[in-house]
Amino acid sequence: MGACLSVELGRPFRLMWWATGLSAVGDGMVLVGFPLLALRYTHDPLAISGVAVAGRLPALVVALPAGALADRFNRRRLAVAIELVRLAVLAAFVAVVLLGRDGLAAIFPTVVVLGSLTVAFDVVASAALPSLVAPDQLLSANARLLSAELTGEEVVGRAAGGLALAVATAAPFLADAASFVVSAALVRTAIPDHRQAPVSSSLGRQIIDGLRWMAREPVLRRMLLTMTCLAFFQSAVLSVLPLYATRTLHLHAAGYGLMLGVSGLGNLLGARAATPLHRRLSTTATVALGAALASATYITLAETRSAYIAGAALLLETAAVIIGNVAMRSVRQSTTPPELQGRTASAFQTAVLTALPLGGVLGGLLAARAGISRTYLAAAVAQLVAIALLMRPRAGITAQAGGPGTRKLAHGGAQWSIEETAPRRDGSADA
Repeated sequence: MGACLSVELGRPFRLMWWATGLSAVGDGMVLVGFPLLALRYTHDPLAISGVAVAGRLPALVVALPAGALADRFNRRRLAVAIELVRLAVLAAFVAVVLLGRDGLAAIFPTVVVLGSLTVAFDVVASAALPSLVAPDQLLSANARLLSAELTGEEVVGRAAGGLALAVATAAPFLADAASFVVSAALVRTAIPDHRQAPVSSSLGRQIIDGLRWMAREPVLRRMLLTMTCLAFFQSAVLSVLPLYATRTLHLHAAGYGLMLGVSGLGNLLGARAATPLHRRLSTTATVALGAALASATYITLAETRSAYIAGAALLLETAAVIIGNVAMRSVRQSTTPPELQGRTASAFQTAVLTALPLGGVLGGLLAARAGISRTYLAAAVAQLVAIALLMRPRAGITAQAGGPGTRKLAHGGAQWSIEETAPRRDGSADA
């Protein structure tokens, strides 16, 4: 696989692909490890969902400045520095675990810091990708990176995380720390130096300029709203998944990790289908299809008590999610000039990260009061309604030649055409 990537997309991308995959395996291990470790101290739904929320809230403050810094400074050096800081944080947590002083008081601050650093790294890496591959390779590159990231995290990492935690409490966190060492070495070679002329404006002014540019792009605004809604409802479902697995499916730590690992195979299916599917359908139709499939999986989870059926439902959901993410990420990168890549990526990150904790809190509250099954049903219905409203034909992105008023963005043998919506009579444009 590595040789194939090197020939098709070049050595820098191959190194980035390996860095992404290895780091994702470690991340998946701790994503399982933190909530399962928290279950040793509490079974309160709000507390367990709070572990997921804790990594998102401070990231809201980090994302936009990280995007401006990614446009302002050397992206290679930023990426390496972030990986080394993540290494230090996890090494300190491992020491706490080995000393027997782990608990919720240690888990929550560690999750907060790691979540913030992860968002900063994702912004820098996303901004750097267009410098690693040609414009017509972005769709393929994003499909492969997302496949490596999500498969490493959800198939290998989460399965290994549950097993590692069953063997030794510190094991998943120690493995993640080691992954940061390798990732730092790889990205140091993969990402080219990003040098720009000194800017006279402040960091805050750069952030505002980036947001204003985004506000003038109707297609990006609409994608932003859609992605935010999908993230909100998905978070409501996944934030109480550890409770669903242990209470409803009666799984232990190893079984929970294995179920998530098997379900993560949907990332491979989604990545394989992403490029041909997006060259034939509009992004609007593809995202609507993915949202409908995800809603169907939430209903399935609400009704089943079988770990096998639940795993299959989660597999389908991950396939649908990666197909939509590949299209939206590629179009965002293609429409954004190089000097705004970081700020545009951070704007999407901020919107999603706003939705994730809110959805997680709602999921915990509903599960505590109405039960997990009703929470999943409510999320499915609400998501279908939201997508039906957002996906009404207004502006789309299709893999075909554009007519007058469209901007063509080449992707291999097809072209993404961003079809701008005509202004309404009151002078505004639809989102």
